[in-house]
Amino acid sequence: MIDIPELSKKALSRLVQMDNVINGGYSNEQLIFPLKIQDGGKKEIVRISEQELRFLFIEEFKIKYPNLYYSIETPTTWKFSFGKTVETCIVDDNGQSASHDMCVFEKNVTNHYVRKMNIEFKYRNSGIEKSGKDILKLIAEEQDGAFIHLLKNTNSKTLSSVFTKLLKSFLGYQALWTNENKTIQVVILSLEQKKLIHCELRKSDLHKLAIYFSSSQVGDINKFENGNWTIVDLNKN
Repeated sequence: MIDIPELSKKALSRLVQMDNVINGGYSNEQLIFPLKIQDGGKKEIVRISEQELRFLFIEEFKIKYPNLYYSIETPTTWKFSFGKTVETCIVDDNGQSASHDMCVFEKNVTNHYVRKMNIEFKYRNSGIEKSGKDILKLIAEEQDGAFIHLLKNTNSKTLSSVFTKLLKSFLGYQALWTNENKTIQVVILSLEQKKLIHCELRKSDLHKLAIYFSSSQVGDINKFENGNWTIVDLNKN
């Protein structure tokens, strides 16, 4: 229903052109990366987060799908308890509702909104507890899902680390994946290398996350090759 890779590609193409507060620039993009101060005010760096990605993704969504609707920070149907490991992030009737970064809706013949997809955005090669809880939410909810992960860049170990964490999360929660036809799309973007890879998963497709690296350099998106995943290179456009 929704072309997640295409929207991610358009968002990435705009992200790579953005200016920042520290260096200035001549970009036509109105959105800019802000300043972040570290080390007790001694160091200024460019703050990059998933928020810029989500904002541009939504702008492109509104252009491409004017007949669909969306919400942000949308409460989940299920209740959860989130710990720091896969084992301690669980569906819990005594827990609390979480939220999805973005949800997509259709309007039916009675003018009611029907949720069709849940989307989570993530930045950096975060810990398992941060990406794991997003995977848990996407698997537990009945709608299709998308997990869009932005990296500043990749090196010889980055993708192997990301895939290891994703596989651990998906396998840890696969018992909650009750609808065999439900899909979760995974998109990984590299900001500085201007590339993305994407794959659509069903419950029976989790082997696509079990990637074994024969070379220490395969963790770099520039070295990535896998028949289950599609590579999009903005440098060739």
